[in-house]
Amino acid sequence: MRVRVAYFFLLLSFVMSSCEPTDGTVTTKESTSTPDHTFFELLPAEKTGVSFVNEVADRNDFNILTYRNFYNGGGVSIGDINNDQLPDLYFTANLTGNKLYLNKGDFQFEDITEKAGIAGTKAWSTGVTMADVNGDGWLDIYVSNSGDVAGDNKENELFINNGDLTFTESAAQWGLNNKGYSTQAAFFDYDLDGDLDCYLLNNSFKDPSKIELFRSMRDKPDELGGDKLYRNDGAKFTDVTLQAGIYSCLLYTSPSPRDRG
Repeated sequence: MRVRVAYFFLLLSFVMSSCEPTDGTVTTKESTSTPDHTFFELLPAEKTGVSFVNEVADRNDFNILTYRNFYNGGGVSIGDINNDQLPDLYFTANLTGNKLYLNKGDFQFEDITEKAGIAGTKAWSTGVTMADVNGDGWLDIYVSNSGDVAGDNKENELFINNGDLTFTESAAQWGLNNKGYSTQAAFFDYDLDGDLDCYLLNNSFKDPSKIELFRSMRDKPDELGGDKLYRNDGAKFTDVTLQAGIYSCLLYTSPSPRDRG
């Protein structure tokens, strides 16, 4: 035991001495942990004007036990909605209205949600994507919605930019009013025809006890569950999920509220 103790202190002494500077100067913990400069600065809402908070409160009929994605949070998208070379901010909220902040420069933002007509009307917003959906040179905003387990108040919303800091909700007109349990969307030109197509990530119902049935059920498409691929055909998006060979299945067709999402 004495040999082991002696060996331990010898090793400790070696480690401590190896950490000392070779020029004989003494380095304190404070001097090594305090940087000369920082890369980021936390700006308060009083300065920026961005006071968005995604408040989520449990209810007897709607909580983590009835909706498994209750604490997944909302989304944020950054883009220049008025082409002034300043990035603007859009936040989605789960239980309250979404927010759009216009960048005024010098880290000053203005909440223009109400006058822009872009708060959203659905039960529970999740992700958000800015993209020039109609190809007119102005960024549009596509909001994914979910959460309404019992009803149909979860259609995705597409806000078309009018070019004057106002938007018009046009998801049904463009064929992007998906009613599933959406999480996020990505716009890209998958068929290389010069316009933006849409890949929509939807959360499927999944019963863990039946996960072994995945292979036998993955060829059964479902309207609400599973991802979707929409092809931009000019003035309308067409669902080409199956045609493109993408699985869009509902793993479990009769979920309890707890298993929905």
